[in-house]
Amino acid sequence: MSMIKAVCMVLGVGFLLSCPVTTRAVDDDIVRLATALCDYAKHDNRTAMRKRLMQSRLDLGRIFDGIRCPAKDGFEGGDVLRTATYFGAFRTARFIVLKIGTDGLRQRAEDGKNVLQWTEALAASGGGKAGDLTPFIELYRSRM
Repeated sequence: MSMIKAVCMVLGVGFLLSCPVTTRAVDDDIVRLATALCDYAKHDNRTAMRKRLMQSRLDLGRIFDGIRCPAKDGFEGGDVLRTATYFGAFRTARFIVLKIGTDGLRQRAEDGKNVLQWTEALAASGGGKAGDLTPFIELYRSRM
């Protein structure tokens, strides 16, 4: 292990983000994690999402704000909960709701809507791959 890498590891995360040797590796890990979480949300793979978060030693409630899933298959992009909702991944949506709590549900996205308002608008427009969004709307209402 090079001396610079060892120093970066010893000094901790604050320095690690500014360390030229490891910045790219950290960025790549973060991108891979976010991509994986978005895929798990899209494919209703709650077990894999939970396992990945545990392996990474991360609390979804703390990182939820920073994860944005890309636009894909008619989805305009957004957080992992909107991704799960759009693609009809109810089990994963329920897991995310439990992890992010009421504050996460009430949080407004760039469009000015919280997840309940967004889901109601999606249901009214007939959008989404989920078909019937009633279970999602009921879940979000019950947790707000």
